[in-house]
Amino acid sequence: MASVQGQHERRRFSRIAFHRPGELRAGAARAGCGVQDVSLKGARVEVPAAFPGAAGEPCALVIQLDQGDTLIRMDGVIAHRDGEKVGVRCTGIDLDSIAHLRRLVEVNLGDEALLHRELAALVGGDD
Repeated sequence: MASVQGQHERRRFSRIAFHRPGELRAGAARAGCGVQDVSLKGARVEVPAAFPGAAGEPCALVIQLDQGDTLIRMDGVIAHRDGEKVGVRCTGIDLDSIAHLRRLVEVNLGDEALLHRELAALVGGDD
């Protein structure tokens, strides 16, 4: 329990429960995935068991926000994998995607001061 509490204390980015379809790419592998949560620093997704991506491997995640063409695209690295659960740490994101992600976090946090603190941590490079 202490390690979970320590992990929570180190977390500087709020996770937003966000159940949407996505696609995770790692090397030549591509798989549809279910996004479980998202933050300014990355996402947690569920992939098919046969997906070959492993921790430390570069990846790209595309999250569909609605029925139209609105997407969040981020480059990242697989931070951890536990069976079908994969944590993606964002290493790069385009301007349109960060604008969509920022708005999503802003609406779900409901606290502008917290959003600004997380954005400052993101720019400062904190985890």
